Amino acid sequence: MFRTLIVAAALGALAVPASAESVKVNIAGLDAKTVHVKIVHAAEQACSAALQESAVVRYYEMPLCIQDSVATAEAKLAANDHHYASVQNGR
Repeated sequence: MFRTLIVAAALGALAVPASAESVKVNIAGLDAKTVHVKIVHAAEQACSAALQESAVVRYYEMPLCIQDSVATAEAKLAANDHHYASVQNGR
């Protein structure tokens, strides 16, 4: 089964850019540790692109943006896996 996860930059209140950046991550056939590493790299890319306008904002917001983006992506992945498992079990 082909699986792709979209990691979107979760921008904090101080991060002014209006459009959130996103990066697609192909996670098909990967173990959990590798998926996490790919999600972190994608979050770094998305946050870097979203926060490129101001070096000061980027310095302060980048860690939180990455943390929030990873948490959001992994929560969506877990919810999707739960949904897929319940569909497979006929629930």
